[in-house]
Amino acid sequence: MQRHRNLGLVNNNFKLFKKEAEVFCLTNPLFVFSEGENQTPEIFGRLSLIDEQGLLIDSYQIRIVGSMDFPKRFPFVFEEGGRIPLNIDWHLYPDGHCCICSIPEEIMICNKGLTLNEFIENHVKPFFFNQKHREIYGYFLKERHHGHFGNIEFFQEAFQTDDLRLIANLLNHIRTHSEPGRVQDCFCNSGKKYRKCHREAFRLFKDLPDYELKRFSQFILAYNYSQ
Repeated sequence: MQRHRNLGLVNNNFKLFKKEAEVFCLTNPLFVFSEGENQTPEIFGRLSLIDEQGLLIDSYQIRIVGSMDFPKRFPFVFEEGGRIPLNIDWHLYPDGHCCICSIPEEIMICNKGLTLNEFIENHVKPFFFNQKHREIYGYFLKERHHGHFGNIEFFQEAFQTDDLRLIANLLNHIRTHSEPGRVQDCFCNSGKKYRKCHREAFRLFKDLPDYELKRFSQFILAYNYSQ
């Protein structure tokens, strides 16, 4: 489920990214806007990491490239200073773009609405804060596996179970049923009340389109059978 750079002619998605990128650069003078290969919009500059006391911790030279799927998917982020090894263990894909979060998380974040500024503040900066933490202490604060297993771990955490068949069934239930009442038994058949069991997971995934829930359920079952 790794995503690759998708370059092409300027479309409405590029135009939206370009508009937001130009505004971002006006208010963040350490960044400049340009149009790269095939008129792909991008910004380049120095990302400052500021602590809670307002002190500069460090900065990273980065490039953020618009994707043809924006804002339904994240832009592509590249660390340009050579500080992060080109290695998946450092959350960099082979082409150099950063692995910001798991694909299911990315889709759900974007489904709720995403602007370039929110993406930088809420996802890019935390990513580089975590990189800085590893530089200092040798490990990330919180880390999942990479690739398919990292996506699986997201669902296991959300449903608080390692049972992949159960997770797939629960996703299908969410896709095809209305939310239970707060005092009803949970749809997972645990015997617990819904409000004390999978209420957060139900509400987390219910906002996803039907086809995404179906696709994730099929992916989880396929992964389970492949092990």
